[in-house]
Amino acid sequence: MSETFPAMGSSTPERGVARRYLRARQVYPATGASPIQDGAVLLDGDRIAGVIPARELTDQDVCIAHYPEGTLLPGLIDAHCHLTLAGDGRTYEELAAESDAMMAITSIYNLQQHLASGVTTLRDNGGRNLVTFIVREACERGYVDSPQLLLAGRPITHTRGHFHWCNGVADGHDEIRRAVRQLVAEGADHIKLMATGGGTIGTLPYLTSYTVDELAVAVSTAHLLGTPTTAHARGKDGIVNAVEAGVDCIEHYEFLVHDESSAYAIATDGSRIDYDPRVTADVLERGIFVSFTMQAGYGRLLDLRESMTHRALSAAETRSRDSLELYFEAKLALFRQLLADGLGPQMVVSTDAGCGIAGFGLLHQGLELAVEGGMTPAEAIDSVTRIAALVVGMPDAIGTIETGKRADLVVVAGDPLSDIQAMRSVQAVYREGRAIRSIADGAPVRI
Repeated sequence: MSETFPAMGSSTPERGVARRYLRARQVYPATGASPIQDGAVLLDGDRIAGVIPARELTDQDVCIAHYPEGTLLPGLIDAHCHLTLAGDGRTYEELAAESDAMMAITSIYNLQQHLASGVTTLRDNGGRNLVTFIVREACERGYVDSPQLLLAGRPITHTRGHFHWCNGVADGHDEIRRAVRQLVAEGADHIKLMATGGGTIGTLPYLTSYTVDELAVAVSTAHLLGTPTTAHARGKDGIVNAVEAGVDCIEHYEFLVHDESSAYAIATDGSRIDYDPRVTADVLERGIFVSFTMQAGYGRLLDLRESMTHRALSAAETRSRDSLELYFEAKLALFRQLLADGLGPQMVVSTDAGCGIAGFGLLHQGLELAVEGGMTPAEAIDSVTRIAALVVGMPDAIGTIETGKRADLVVVAGDPLSDIQAMRSVQAVYREGRAIRSIADGAPVRI
């Protein structure tokens, strides 16, 4: 039978016209509507042509795949990654010693790990030189399957600042303005600004990196060129500066202040969380998004917990574990307070994959922590679909299962709306309507 399809945006094809569809036990569109039990998603090329109960299908309709025990979701969006970094526990300085060529190969491996886990859109927040742009070009040529890549290119930082080895150093207004213009010309989708220090030697996460005026120059220059900005801001003072400068998004949002006596000082380079709800009120009023890197550092804690089950930890490992346990207790407490203060609709859960021991393909860890921190499973999923689409500036194309949107979809076994751990069990990933990974009716398929 030859297949014909409805015009783009039509949710009700003409009677008698064959429709291609995916079917699952449950379809969660992430629109605020209830899940559709025994639902079907109609496809028209690389777009969604409709979402209907399976009972409305006809004998002429063509089933691409059926997931009788699965939940079909919008493709996931990770708003904070570092493609060029291996996430294998090495320091930034060790990673920076690698060649651009090795960073490009690392990026290919990383993006495939994320794609297989259901991440169909990936926002990279800083890579060296032109590496990420070259990798994206290779993906767009069809050399490798990939999530959509939204790139910052080189993060803008001061001399010897956090990520200075990416070669995006800019000091003073003129250099900052020039750096923004250069990045936009190279194809940057957003501008990444280092508002505080981080894990780079010679920097500290609670210290500011730029003044409000310097950040504002970057923001105004980017906005004149139609490009959004996001700020790495772990420290409290840096967060305040970023908000005042008018950035579009803040990464991390930890409110760290200097305190070497903190019980989790090992995990935070001698600092503690000092939350100020007035800042969040300002963030809400200004419509700034927050990309909360929930699981950053969590991989190390999980490894130490696992090691404890079959051997005694060393003294150094015990100190690290205790510090990390306390840190994540405090981080979860902060997350709960942010939810209580109404930040949920403007906050996404992201991975910071590539840094430290944060590997790719593990966004489910952040979702599990988000639920532990007070989100419902549906809210956690919305944070990496519908809300994340707003953060990356693509709400009309991705983030929900709706007619006319891109057919980026993921299927997980079971019901993640009742048990978020179901997000670990990915059965299928569809990128622009094409199966990248699929296990339908027990048979692995690659199209």
